[in-house]
Amino acid sequence: MPPASLKRVTSTDRDISPPPAKRRIAATTSSSIVSNFFKPASQKEPEKITFQTLHGTLFTARHQSALTVDRPKPLKVAAFDFDDTLVTTKSGNKFPKGADDWRWWNAVVPTRLKQLNDDGYAIIIVSNQAAVSLRTDPKTPKDGMRSVNNLKGKVAAVMNALDLPISMYAATEHDLFRKPRTGMWEQMLKDYGLTDHGDIDHGKCIFVGDAAGREADRITGLRKDHSCCDRDFAANVAISFHTPEEYFLGDSAKPFVRTFNPATYLDAALTTQTDATPVVFTKKHDVDIVLFCGCPGAGKSTFYWKHLQPLGYERVNQDILKSRDKCMKVATQHIEDRTPVVVDNTNADIETRAAWVGLARKLQVPIRLVHFTATAKLCEHNDTVRALAGELMNPEQRTMLPKMAFTGFVSRFREPDIAEGFEDITKSAFLFEGSAEQRAVWSRFWI
Repeated sequence: MPPASLKRVTSTDRDISPPPAKRRIAATTSSSIVSNFFKPASQKEPEKITFQTLHGTLFTARHQSALTVDRPKPLKVAAFDFDDTLVTTKSGNKFPKGADDWRWWNAVVPTRLKQLNDDGYAIIIVSNQAAVSLRTDPKTPKDGMRSVNNLKGKVAAVMNALDLPISMYAATEHDLFRKPRTGMWEQMLKDYGLTDHGDIDHGKCIFVGDAAGREADRITGLRKDHSCCDRDFAANVAISFHTPEEYFLGDSAKPFVRTFNPATYLDAALTTQTDATPVVFTKKHDVDIVLFCGCPGAGKSTFYWKHLQPLGYERVNQDILKSRDKCMKVATQHIEDRTPVVVDNTNADIETRAAWVGLARKLQVPIRLVHFTATAKLCEHNDTVRALAGELMNPEQRTMLPKMAFTGFVSRFREPDIAEGFEDITKSAFLFEGSAEQRAVWSRFWI
């Protein structure tokens, strides 16, 4: 047997490589947190992060010192979105797998936040979290609890790692708190004992978020932003906006596109003769049917109360009567009583309109049509303002329609034509009418 120094090395021996070194991942849990976890309950330090649900839908998390720090007024506020702005997933997935599936969006994030705190800024996080359910669903209660617990675990880990006086607000429903709406900002002002006029230094406040309306950029690998709600939120609360790339990395600003801007509809010039302002609707017959056609939120009911109710028309509305058959039955009774009728429904498709044309022929009365030309986006904006802006904009206390009401109208809509059997068609474009206070509310970004 040869000595060890002369032992033959086989090809098999040469092919064996040492195992690859494991990649080190920066820890997100401090030693003090771990130590506190194993202490008896009587010796544990009080939790630094507290959670609360406000108004049934607003999730809040707060560092114990967030509201006690003495900051000079007017206050400087540094507001941040959460996901894909401060943190991203450790797994690389779009959505986190669990509470520990996170890492800093960039290594510089903690340093920048600590510098903001040292510079006297109040730091807040405002995040849309529609995937989180704060309500117990009797069918799937565990799924709702899992989403809340995952969010709590991730937020606690992030805020403990920073150990800064931060407050977080997360909107879990499509209500007043969801960005770009200002509910989370207004709740922050209330919590911090501030007013928006005089107590806030708007010129020095910032908001950083990734939903900025940017288009895709193949050269830089930038994906198209899912919305523009962060940029719009900053505009609503009148503070400067930055993307994470601009704020943390110093990148130059990229072009962006807003899919809807209410300012373009204020005092817009109307171009067609039938879109005269105000619309002149003249009664031509003692008894007839006037059919409305337009998206929900286009102003149909307002048009009736302003223009047609004073002319003696009775209103038939399917939202109230619940079925077209019932609407036709009521309309027939009015016509037989020699009373003119307005059909205040969307009447988007030719088939629905044909049914009313057929009824007019059967009753031997003329039928006219008013076409409300407002786009579905404008109508969704109108509906959202009406539902969420309070008594000022919603004296009838209407609730917000689901998005399907607008997308469904678009899918069914066919341009009305006089050849369908109408005596005439009057077009009515949307024009905002209201007080200066109402105008200020309406002109914000709501969708």
